[in-house]
Amino acid sequence: MKVLHVCAVAFGLETLLLPQIDYLRKRGLSVEAACSPDPRVERLRARGYTIHEIQIDRKISPLPNSRTVMELGKLMRAQHYDLVHTHAPVASALGRVAAKLAGIQRIVYTAHGFYFHDDMPRHQYALYHGVEKSIARITDRVLVQSQEDFDTAVTTGIGSAEKIRYLGNGIDVARFDGAAVSAERRAQLRTELRVPDHHGPILGITGRITEEKGFGELIEAMSELREDFPEAHLIVIGGQLSTERDAFQARLVDVIGERGLDSHVTFTGFRDDVQELLGLLDVFVLPSYREGLPRSVLEAMAMALPVVATRIRGCREAVVDQVTGLLVPARDGGALKRAITEILSDPALAQRFGKAGRERVVSTFDERFVFARLENYYRELGVSFE
Repeated sequence: MKVLHVCAVAFGLETLLLPQIDYLRKRGLSVEAACSPDPRVERLRARGYTIHEIQIDRKISPLPNSRTVMELGKLMRAQHYDLVHTHAPVASALGRVAAKLAGIQRIVYTAHGFYFHDDMPRHQYALYHGVEKSIARITDRVLVQSQEDFDTAVTTGIGSAEKIRYLGNGIDVARFDGAAVSAERRAQLRTELRVPDHHGPILGITGRITEEKGFGELIEAMSELREDFPEAHLIVIGGQLSTERDAFQARLVDVIGERGLDSHVTFTGFRDDVQELLGLLDVFVLPSYREGLPRSVLEAMAMALPVVATRIRGCREAVVDQVTGLLVPARDGGALKRAITEILSDPALAQRFGKAGRERVVSTFDERFVFARLENYYRELGVSFE
């Protein structure tokens, strides 16, 4: 049977969806993907993936959105897909509308964290919630990554418990294992990144560089942290996509300079060796305002790193406060600094958090659990596997 995954950008396809696509292909399905044009697409094609380039904006814009629906619909009708599976807020809405108009019999949507959240103004919450509820009517399965999203979707009427299903999130626990990163490799990476030998402790964050990831608060905390740890260093693993809604990285670099942190912050850009870079860290930090169930936190926990994250939907499901790390209020740089200091000041606590985090990921967030659930939900819709 033939499946199409629709997402906005190749970055998301490459970093989030390939493990699921690989699993489905191994199980005998023909799986293709559609995303916006991107240099990464050729790299994926060279690896044997079938990728269709269709411009999919990440914001609501009637004319471009209409063109996207038309192009996706044309592709779907031509290729006769048995199931269309969509991802990301705008891409999922456009993809599901296109699939319905094209007569696709099975439409699935993974909500990688609903765009609406409790800290939004009420009118914005109502708007985004209303869109989710409306388009859910033409969706056969809405898969969510956190139990909290499942409860929210059912209790607020986005869909029934039959339609809304818990998929969860997971990672390759064998790949993300701190024991696999040698001391020699760590030294090589420090040299490559030009992190001075005398700098430490080392904090880190992975992901897209956007304001909603809490980078402003992280730099504030980093600045204050140097009062107690003058040689502290921050490694930012990731970068800013050209499709981001805000041109944030340039402003962030300016703030870093204003605070005198230029030599204490390293930007790696997007990397394929994230697991090795995590091996350099003493503490992982994610001060986001909104998440689904953050893969970055799961990867850090699998590497036996203590985690400081915000007490928001998704993060508070991944991180057990006072067991695998510490949770702090969002948009509070002072609280972030205090939590980081608490962990750095107590090596035994950091080690205990790290050990418990690794155990939690292995027992609960192994990607193989996600694959099994995904196959089960596809089977419920009549998809046959080898």
